[in-house]
Amino acid sequence: MDRNQLKENNTFYVHNKKEYQKHLDFIHNELIKFPTINIPNHHKVIKNQDLEDWIVEKLSPKDIAEIIFLLENAKKRASSLESIFQVIATSLLQNS
Repeated sequence: MDRNQLKENNTFYVHNKKEYQKHLDFIHNELIKFPTINIPNHHKVIKNQDLEDWIVEKLSPKDIAEIIFLLENAKKRASSLESIFQVIATSLLQNS
């Protein structure tokens, strides 16, 4: 493998790592607005920090990127993000 190819791979990795951290920061900043998230149909409540930890633990970077896409589009339309976080919490609860 030549040097240019190694440099490109390393740059790609660093970019992905920065993007992943940016996504986690975005989720954190949005979840802070909701101290607790009610999980519908399960009659449970989860703290925002617990949900954030659960998202990081269970979801892949690709899944998190898809969540960011949903959150950003909901924000553009001035929709509530709480319902998206409720759906995420419900799906994580059902898959665990």
